[in-house]
Amino acid sequence: MTIWNDAAHWALGRGFWYADPVVEVCDLSEAQLFWVPTPLSLSVIWHVGHIAHRERYLVGHVLQGISEDDLKIPEGYEVFGAEWRHAETVRDHVKSVQAVFNWCREVRAATHEYVDGLKPEDYGVVPPSSNEGLNAAQVLYQIVAHTALHIGRIQLVCSILRYENERAC
Repeated sequence: MTIWNDAAHWALGRGFWYADPVVEVCDLSEAQLFWVPTPLSLSVIWHVGHIAHRERYLVGHVLQGISEDDLKIPEGYEVFGAEWRHAETVRDHVKSVQAVFNWCREVRAATHEYVDGLKPEDYGVVPPSSNEGLNAAQVLYQIVAHTALHIGRIQLVCSILRYENERAC
């Protein structure tokens, strides 16, 4: 294990508190997970699934070079992609919220497994499938920033649902 691997693992949830969406929402009911404050808002479960969807894409396709067809995104989970989806549309595609939670955990475990295999020199390599020219370290930290952004949104909705103060940090 290198300092680079340690830092990546920490930022991806083995230490950093803004890294695990399931921990943030595991006490919510199914109704709360699909609740939206306005008809134009995204549901909590969408944010949770979206984090996993984008992480799977970035690690699987961009970093590992797996074709988009072979990413093993569960049937119906394309609803968690980069486009806005109404809560009822998400509900129509989700067999169970527990299945979404399990998939999120599987995706994160696969990411940690990928990080375990990296050597220090791998972090500076730009993979051929990186359309933006980002190296492995930049893509991993893009995942961290993206996750934190959506967890912040999840926390806001959770503070409304739980009727508690919004977290200041």
